[in-house]
Amino acid sequence: MERKPEEESGRSSTSNSDFSTIDAVKAICVKNARADLTDDHQMLLFLQSWWSRVYSRPLKDPMLLNYTFEELLYEFYDRIERDKARNEQLEEETDRIELEKEKADLDWAEQEERKELEAEKSKSTQKASPKKDEAKATPTDPTRDPANVKWMEEQIRIARELDPTFGQDVNDTFGE
Repeated sequence: MERKPEEESGRSSTSNSDFSTIDAVKAICVKNARADLTDDHQMLLFLQSWWSRVYSRPLKDPMLLNYTFEELLYEFYDRIERDKARNEQLEEETDRIELEKEKADLDWAEQEERKELEAEKSKSTQKASPKKDEAKATPTDPTRDPANVKWMEEQIRIARELDPTFGQDVNDTFGE
């Protein structure tokens, strides 16, 4: 913004210089914030600004002003690398926990499978050598079961009442 003579603007010289100082400082900040970090001066300004934000200290802090360019650069890259290392450790820890959980799940599934196999073996062993009482109580052939034979005879009798020729080719002895 151009400076206007005092009589044209109606302001005192103090307010004009304050206004132009504000504009000048803003312009410098805009330029520095968007500057390419290709030269050492711009890099130093960036590193000082970064240090100031990280440690919540002013740019005029004597401790900051005692840092050399190389020390600020080291501190900047050291922090970046430590953050990367911490993230890598967290990822490794997460992967390790997931692998342990997966292994525990697989172990559990294997144990359950073993239990089922043992249960099936014990059932097949019991079926292969049934007790004498159980063998008499439960016939293996359903056509020999007296309850089933009775039911089949009843069904044939009902069907013959409806059609006297029904089941003439059926053996009433049911395989006896």
